[in-house]
Amino acid sequence: MTYLMIVRVPEDAAPSPEESSPEAWVEDVTRRGIHLAGHRLRPPSDATCMRVRDGEALVTHGPFVEVAEQIAGFDLLRVADLAEAIDVAAAHPVARFGALELRELAPHEDDPAGGANAVLDGDATYLLLMGREPGSPAPAVEDTGSPVAWIEEMATRDLDRGGSPLAPPDGAVTVRVRDDQVLLTHGPFAELAEQVDGYNLIDAADLDVALEVAAAHPAARHGVIEVRPLWPF
Repeated sequence: MTYLMIVRVPEDAAPSPEESSPEAWVEDVTRRGIHLAGHRLRPPSDATCMRVRDGEALVTHGPFVEVAEQIAGFDLLRVADLAEAIDVAAAHPVARFGALELRELAPHEDDPAGGANAVLDGDATYLLLMGREPGSPAPAVEDTGSPVAWIEEMATRDLDRGGSPLAPPDGAVTVRVRDDQVLLTHGPFAELAEQVDGYNLIDAADLDVALEVAAAHPAARHGVIEVRPLWPF
């Protein structure tokens, strides 16, 4: 099973460098063959959101939602089951002052093999987070266009570095560790107007190219795409 582990950190968190360093964690899960990819993200103030409505591209600066715990990074995990994913998340240093949301990857409905596109291939510079209102049905492919066509186009341009839809938010598990006790919350870390519905990693030369790529994705026509630059360790 493959999970996207979304790393969330409160704005007022102030861990020491020793408390927040993930180096030992990364070394361990890489050695065990669990870790596929991961990056820190630039702060929410560096985010840009793209929506396309009636053929018009609407750009807003900042993340798609203001919450107490913002996405600060992500990791892709390949584990045997949810229990192992929880153990891996609980061992991450951020679990002690932030939260780690686990979301299973899901294939595209019109391309059952789409989940295979989840593995990072080459350098990436931006993360595209697809947001959709919880409970709202995905629009018909004929209304928005197939994400498979988008994936194929971005592959020909050597921009796509992998991505996947995510299982619904009600299947998420959020992991926190407080006073050495693992605390689990079933469901996403918060009930939001727009939940993360999927992601893609791209290697774009600059923000203009990243926004053009985001505007071409079908998700921009019925939801919102947050474009966040990566901040590698």
